[in-house]
Amino acid sequence: MTRFTGWYAFFTAIVIAIAPSTFAQEPPAADPTGPAEAQSVQKVQEGQATPKTRSQLTDVSDKEYALRSRPLFDGTVLAGWEGNAYWFHTEGNAVVAGRLEKRIPENQFLCTTETFDDFDLRMEVRMRGTNPNAGVQFRSRRPRSSDDIPANEVIGYQADMGNAWGRSVWGALYDESRRRKMLVEPDVPFDVEWTTGVAKVSDDATTDPAQEDSGEIDSATSAPSSVPESAWVQMRIVCKGDQIEIFLNGTRTVEYTETDPKIPRAGVIGLQIHGGPPAEAWYRNIRILSF
Repeated sequence: MTRFTGWYAFFTAIVIAIAPSTFAQEPPAADPTGPAEAQSVQKVQEGQATPKTRSQLTDVSDKEYALRSRPLFDGTVLAGWEGNAYWFHTEGNAVVAGRLEKRIPENQFLCTTETFDDFDLRMEVRMRGTNPNAGVQFRSRRPRSSDDIPANEVIGYQADMGNAWGRSVWGALYDESRRRKMLVEPDVPFDVEWTTGVAKVSDDATTDPAQEDSGEIDSATSAPSSVPESAWVQMRIVCKGDQIEIFLNGTRTVEYTETDPKIPRAGVIGLQIHGGPPAEAWYRNIRILSF
């Protein structure tokens, strides 16, 4: 055996002592989330991605919203709104659009007399009836005589509710009486819980003159009947400049940026019941925060 002496032996002993910690490092642990997931998490942490439960247009908290927003409906009186009183009434602290005892011959809208531009609008909505359709108008207006559109209509954006064209359109963005098309629909149809309720149809002395003249009034009965009804859904519409967001039950269903400079960025808010089979749309806790 060779013996090491002097400075050479001392140097060899030092190398042997430090080798395990310096040259025998373990390989880094694999990221359990995978590269794509890790990149997504990093983007959220860095503010580059926004969860679908948060608005990208406002950072107002629910507590701040409750303090600063104002009601558009007091739960009883339709002050500050205009529309056909035959198709809109109040019940149970809600605005009820439509009727369950007779067909709705054409679209009807109850609109604010005040206009709004940038805002955070929140309310609870639900539908009653078979295959019903309705929606919330915003940045809209009533037609002028030069528009060649029926006076009962409204022109502008609509956050859709219910079913249309044989599919769910909850949370979609429609352009009413203008481009007449869906601008954006949710990537995944919004799932709404439906149950069967009871509708009591009673005698009503109030009649719609148009239906009275056309003989379309159905015979009233006091017998109760069953009716499909949706659960209450929280709807939120946020508008700021060219951008629009729609949320249902806290999840964003639509992001839209308007690129046409001729489209108004302000207008009235309206509550719709779509023409068609007997149906009702209910709206309650309607509040708005203007920016």
